[in-house]
Amino acid sequence: MELVKKIREFFSIEYIVPEGKRLGELPKSRAIYGDYIRMAWPSAMQGFLMDLMMAIDLAMVGTLGAKALASVGIMGQPKMVLFILARALAVPITAMVARRKGENRIEDMNSILKQGLLLTVIAYIPILMMAMIYLKEILILAGSKTSILAGAMGYGSYIIIGIGFAVISQIIGAALIGIGETKVVFKANVIGNLVNVFMNMCLIFGLFIFPKMGVAGAGLATMLGNLVTMILILREACKSSQGLNILKIGSWKFHSENLFLFAKLGGSSFGEQIFERTGMFIYTRMVAKIGVVALATHYVCMNLCDIFYSFDLGLGYAGASFTGQYLGKKRKDLAEAYGKVGMRVGFILAAIACLLYLIFRYQLADIYTDDERVIGMVAKLSIIVAIAAFPQTFQLVFSGVLKGAGDNFYVMVYSLGIIAIFRPILTYVLCFTFNMGVLGAWIALLCDQSLRMTFSGIRFFSGKWKNIKI
Repeated sequence: MELVKKIREFFSIEYIVPEGKRLGELPKSRAIYGDYIRMAWPSAMQGFLMDLMMAIDLAMVGTLGAKALASVGIMGQPKMVLFILARALAVPITAMVARRKGENRIEDMNSILKQGLLLTVIAYIPILMMAMIYLKEILILAGSKTSILAGAMGYGSYIIIGIGFAVISQIIGAALIGIGETKVVFKANVIGNLVNVFMNMCLIFGLFIFPKMGVAGAGLATMLGNLVTMILILREACKSSQGLNILKIGSWKFHSENLFLFAKLGGSSFGEQIFERTGMFIYTRMVAKIGVVALATHYVCMNLCDIFYSFDLGLGYAGASFTGQYLGKKRKDLAEAYGKVGMRVGFILAAIACLLYLIFRYQLADIYTDDERVIGMVAKLSIIVAIAAFPQTFQLVFSGVLKGAGDNFYVMVYSLGIIAIFRPILTYVLCFTFNMGVLGAWIALLCDQSLRMTFSGIRFFSGKWKNIKI
């Protein structure tokens, strides 16, 4: 009974916010956890469903063989690179919209979304055109072998078009997350993902009236799913949703204040994304050199890891929204409290994920492929995936709070050192110098996540982020 009492005390809001740090009345413990979970679960489920759809893509394509699986997987890093600018801009939009909502500046909140959306469209037209023209060269740079290049190009061409729809969804979704409307984003993505799954079956295998397109069909299905999601999210932004409405108030004309904040916060986020993608690009290219089976194994494990990563992103989004809103309301104590609530919720989720990865590692591997070599390697690497759930969760909770407060520069700096420099060097040493193969790559990933957790945690507990002005 004493242990239960201590656990309940640890999770209580009175323990999280000591009396000397309180700036006003505290909500009940049940209420603050309820608010956090209501905010986080739609974002978590949204990301989960997106990665689940990717898992279904891989599982369906995996029936065509290891080469087909690698053809889809090799497009993964180029796709993430193309998302860099939108993800970089989404971070300040969430932080700025959340802060303006807390300050009750509704017109400014809408102007931020409109100008961010316009900036995204202007930037992405030339980016996607160049990506389509140089797709072959991009895939070769990513490490594509000649044997999978044709399939990867067929898949990748549709993915590039789909990115155009996805980045618009991401910017509008970032604003909706900033005001706490995570359920809206979740519902739109559920419908888009269901379209993706249905069209996957039809286009990969040629069901009903549809042609049998194989790997290219998976890309076309993803593109159609992205289109549906964009239409639904755009429709939501065209009607009143807690004051967010791009058809009524707010200006499309660029304001110097907003552009400055886009550049300041988005620039740091862009740098973080560049460093992360550069590190991941080099990382994946080194894994690709090990062989097709190792590459297929890596993509399966990465997808398993990403499924839980998406849950963690939901916690990060919730933390960013609550941080921005409560800093806007001058309640620094509650901004920090929601971050600590996220830590506690995240620990429970990480423990559950760890057990699932360990207990069902063979069954999970079997979903993706019939190749016994891949299944055996995935089962072994799933142990590392399970352990990594804990540092991955905490680093995303901490960084979500930092980004919501506008402390993006700090996140960028440690991302440079850890993701872009440390992880590639460690991967090379373990994979090739010590001849550990794909196992070495995953040990490097675990070290990466642990270091990011350490640096983001130090910053969170320092409290410096609470004094940043937006």
